[in-house]
Amino acid sequence: MMDEELILLNPGPACTSKRVKDALLRGDLCHREPEFTQLLFRIREALPRCLNLGDTHEALLVTGSGTSAMEMAVISSVREGRSVLVVNNGVYGERMIRIAKANGIPFHEVKSEWTVPADPAEIERALAAHDDVDAVVAVHHETTTGLINPIKEIGEAAARNGALFVVDAISGTAIEDQDLAEVKADIVCGTANKGLHGLPGMSFILCSERAVERLQQVPERSLYLNAASYLKGQRKGDVPFTPAVQVCYSLDEAIKEYEEAGGFAARTKLYRERAALVRGQFERLGLRILVDEQYRANTVTMLHLPDGVTYPALHDELKKRGYVIYAGQGQLSADFFRICTMGEIPWHRLEQLEDALRESIEAARG
Repeated sequence: MMDEELILLNPGPACTSKRVKDALLRGDLCHREPEFTQLLFRIREALPRCLNLGDTHEALLVTGSGTSAMEMAVISSVREGRSVLVVNNGVYGERMIRIAKANGIPFHEVKSEWTVPADPAEIERALAAHDDVDAVVAVHHETTTGLINPIKEIGEAAARNGALFVVDAISGTAIEDQDLAEVKADIVCGTANKGLHGLPGMSFILCSERAVERLQQVPERSLYLNAASYLKGQRKGDVPFTPAVQVCYSLDEAIKEYEEAGGFAARTKLYRERAALVRGQFERLGLRILVDEQYRANTVTMLHLPDGVTYPALHDELKKRGYVIYAGQGQLSADFFRICTMGEIPWHRLEQLEDALRESIEAARG
């Protein structure tokens, strides 16, 4: 292995800065103490602000992965006797259906191929056909393939039909160019890690005024993930369950780093530049990208495995050279792999990736 740190080129968890990791060492703190209340208030105010939603949305923090935020959002946005419409064109769309099923929430589905963005017209037709829909749920960036969905247009369709709009922005937050203020989603789900460069283990939902009203109208479907109880407590500086205090310290520090570096505009520009750099390398190496250029995310690139190369062999060779890549999912696992440029990555390590890939492909072929 290289002498430098291992670079994670998987779609999460992502690498973090020394400053963010050092924040873990601020010390032990009871979450019932006023110091934690101050930390909670600071993060709750900062998250909407740094994502351009400071004037319209309120944050709720939950200890757990991004899926915990998504489950909280889905089960807290659909009233009794109503249904959810799920936009499904990848593993994470499918996960939303699994959440609905697990919680006994009726659902409808607008499904498309994994390489094709959702069609807002199809969503409009589905809403017209199902007048029981309380919420539309869509994934911004499907990390299954590195595909971007047209969330602004989907949100407009939801609004025209009176449905709440819930966006899984877990791998799009602070990464993708679509300004969330333009989307007008009622609930935005995100995580401390990934685009914000905090540590994994904390996630959040950002709720509009309309969403806040809805949270208090739905039945209590979960003890741990009931958004109404989080809202009531966190407005007073309290949390219903023991949080990952040290991960909150790191998120607090990550937000400071993010804003000091220029915030949303600077972070998304960085991700566009990274994508251009590595995709130029892929082209020179003859690696074919699955998703059409116009639909590609700023981080995840789904690539065809080179002829004569298996994923395990390529993974192991690249790991020897200091990089961790990720397998394809579902029906794509046999023929594809993913490279993701998410988190804190020194620029020179991305520049060195081309040689590492070339050497690894040659070695994997034997």
